[in-house]
Amino acid sequence: MFRSTEYDENYSTFVTSGIARPDWPHDIFIPKQVRYPFVSHTNIGTIASLLRETDVHPPLYFWALGSWRRIAGNGVIADRALSIAFALGALAIWMVVAWRAGVPPLATGTMIALAYGFAYTGHIARGFALAHLFIALANLAALEALRRAGSPRMDGTIQAAGTGLASGLAGFTNYLALFPAAGVLTAMVLMAPSRTSRIRMALAAALPFLLLQIGSLYFFLAQRGTRAGQFEPFALGRMLRLLAQGNAANLVGGLPLYVGGAWRTAVGVLLAMLLAAVAIAVALRWRDLGWTRWLWIQGFLAPSLGLLALGAIFDNTPVEFRYVAFAVPFAAALIAGAAACWARTAPRLAGAGLGLLLVAQAAGALGMMLHPATRQPYRDALAALAPQLGAGTVLLVPFGNDGVGIVGSILREAPPGQPVLVLRDDDAAAAPRRAADFDRAVLLGIADRDGVGQVRMAAQALRADLAWEDRGAVWRDAQRGFVAERFERRPHRRPTGPPQAAPDTVNRTGAPEAIDWPAPR
Repeated sequence: MFRSTEYDENYSTFVTSGIARPDWPHDIFIPKQVRYPFVSHTNIGTIASLLRETDVHPPLYFWALGSWRRIAGNGVIADRALSIAFALGALAIWMVVAWRAGVPPLATGTMIALAYGFAYTGHIARGFALAHLFIALANLAALEALRRAGSPRMDGTIQAAGTGLASGLAGFTNYLALFPAAGVLTAMVLMAPSRTSRIRMALAAALPFLLLQIGSLYFFLAQRGTRAGQFEPFALGRMLRLLAQGNAANLVGGLPLYVGGAWRTAVGVLLAMLLAAVAIAVALRWRDLGWTRWLWIQGFLAPSLGLLALGAIFDNTPVEFRYVAFAVPFAAALIAGAAACWARTAPRLAGAGLGLLLVAQAAGALGMMLHPATRQPYRDALAALAPQLGAGTVLLVPFGNDGVGIVGSILREAPPGQPVLVLRDDDAAAAPRRAADFDRAVLLGIADRDGVGQVRMAAQALRADLAWEDRGAVWRDAQRGFVAERFERRPHRRPTGPPQAAPDTVNRTGAPEAIDWPAPR
């Protein structure tokens, strides 16, 4: 509710509408004319085809979202509600897992719910929350399989098969979920009490898991070259630093980003000390955590080790904090278990330490909702620009890499009647002539790597044209370097260069209700 739409959320909407990357009009238009990609629907076959052609994700979540949108509606809040439902289910299952493992369920659940990584991935319209749900189910099934494997009357085979099924479904939802899921399977087999039970569990789990991986390979092999160049080249030191930062951020959020100046460094140091103390507390009570500690530690380490292996194999640095968010519930189980152990010998210290961590987590989660430092800037930018916009102003927007993230988010936040011109690589330099029918142009410089060049080209063209006057920045995001500039057309001057045909999609007196779009495939 408080956060702007993100790239992934736009893409989730578009791929389930049948138009994965909309071809926005080349002429000036208004947002209400281009609602079709936001509100249309398509079938699971088309969704599968679009994913194989344009993305690097398996289909299960998108199939679920496509069905959900037909029931719940087309708004981003409705899309996010599905993820929230999955996240609440995952949270409930993790609390059951903690209870069955002898770990305090309330402390575990509270820690998971307040963790920035879980709260973030648990509400955005993407497949993370569904993958969290399947990973939780896999852990519950593995725990029950191991408990039954030691019983003379039960062998845990059915539960082991359930572990394989849930792990396979996690990978069929998000490829990166395979790392903790495979870790759960490995730990379950290795922890079985006898050679016979290990073989039986491995065979029972392998069949459903491998069958689902055949489905994942059908998509992965078609997608593997679609996002080349997305990440920087592999550098071990940088990758280890990013993984450490990502795991820390997943637990306590972006607290240093919410303060400025010297306070930022101080808060960062205090958080590092807190997390180091937590790690030491867990290490000192390692043997007291019981046999389930091997389930928790592998789940915590698996996302980071998997990303490290991917980076070394493909010579890139595929690290974002949300990619290691699957480690959060495992870390919570370790910490809650250690706190329970410490409570038997030092109850005040255990309570104070756990309370301090929960307070830090709560502050990070609250900042995620209310502070602009860790959210997309589109809503804040459009709110600040509202006095500059209107029928006499054209909003110039960079196309970016593919027109999904930047354009989609701006169109969701902009007034429905606001004239918009999307700046592609080949026409950004023509912005002065394209905007000639308006008294004012606002260049919104929220850009990815491709969009930076588009914004720069348009700004240079407007400043060089005698018909336009640069009136300076009217909005600025100092932390990320984004800026919006206002340009006004000088009276009695026309832009230089060849004449530009009048746009046929919008004018100063009105516009057609909608633009024709190709039918969803």
